[in-house]
Formats: sequence, structure tokens, C-alpha cells
Amino acid sequence: MIDLTIERKTTKGRNISLVVYQNGRVVLKHPARVPKKQLEEFLFEKKDWILAKLKQLPKDIPQKLKFEDGEKIHIFGILTTISLSSEKKYSYLGKTIQIPNGDNSGSKIRKCKKLLKEILLEKILPIIEKTSTALNTKVTKISIKAMRSLWGSCNSKNQISLNLSLVHCPDYIIEYIILHEIAHTIEHNHSSKFWKIVESQNPNYKIAEKWLKDEGKKYIYYLN
Repeated sequence: MIDLTIERKTTKGRNISLVVYQNGRVVLKHPARVPKKQLEEFLFEKKDWILAKLKQLPKDIPQKLKFEDGEKIHIFGILTTISLSSEKKYSYLGKTIQIPNGDNSGSKIRKCKKLLKEILLEKILPIIEKTSTALNTKVTKISIKAMRSLWGSCNSKNQISLNLSLVHCPDYIIEYIILHEIAHTIEHNHSSKFWKIVESQNPNYKIAEKWLKDEGKKYIYYLN
């Protein structure tokens, strides 16, 4: 067996596959009933490929958040400290996120992500309403979830999905991503007409685009 942390995920497909994500996560995907020996042989054959992929990864990608005492996290671009507490409630106190000390790791991470979702939702709802009104359009549904590559998406029904990792980003980035996705409720493409819609509300949108290209990868992997 390779001396690496390799996550396993069962799939409905018939094939065995490997994915090396930008934050260094290595995930082995396979059908539920594949024998353990077959999986180990597959990993042994792919050892050099995995190591080569890991060497190609950017060096400045942060580790996945564990929500441990003293761990640092960005909330809306502001460095915030995670604090374990005897209190039973999860709460956001400005530059501190307070979490109960007694929860097991899995439960703690789920509840912390729920708290981050609540924090982000409170931030984005007024922005979505304001932007929709300005563009004379309507968002039919809003969902927030952790995504590994997209900051947001909009489907043909004008339903918008936003990446939970936006909770780490500065306000102007959040505002830009929301504007970008709401503009897609009018133009479901990246045509010149689409960019004119974006520019009508944010003439300096390219500053946000540059930040996302240069810095965004450091923020999008905290939760994945």
C-alpha cells in the first residue's frame, strides 16, 4: 500500500479511478464490491502517477480546515480564530468563531459548515435582492454548497448556486460573484452582451476577476 492518505468513495459505476485535487486530496473511487486486494494492486500500479501529480500541485494551497482550537480562518477576508468553548452553542463573534469542545470531529465539521452557511446567507440575501432589482430580473432559488472548482453557477431556471467558500472572501468578491451569476439570469453565456451587463453594475469587475485568478485558489480549498 502507498504511504499516503487516500480517501475512498464508492460509486455506482463499474470502473476504479483516482482523483488528485488541487489541495492535495487523493480520492480513490470504486464500486462497492471491489476486493480490497484489487484496490491495493491498483494503487500500487498508480503510485508513480500519484506522486507526480502531487509534485505538480501549487505550494500555497492551504490545508483543509479541521476546526481545531487556535486554527485560523478568513471570514469575509478578515483573519478569524477558531476557539473551543465549554458553551454548547456554535457562534460567530467578530474575529472569533466559538465551537463546543465536546463534539466529535465529524459532527464538529458538519455543524461548523452549517454555521458558515448561515453567516454567508445573512450576508448575501440583501446583495442578491439589490442586484436583482438593479438588473430587473429574478432569482428563483438560492443554494449554498461547498464546491471544489466553481464559485457559482446559474441554470436555465434562474436558480443560483454559490460556493460556501465565498464566506472566506472579501466583500467585493462576494458582490462580484453574485452579480456575475445574476447576470446569467439574463444572458446564459459569456457573450459580449453578458459582460456589458456585468460592467453596467461594476465597471471595475476585472479587479475582482484578477483577485479570483491570483488569490482565489487559496480560499476555495479551505472547506474541501
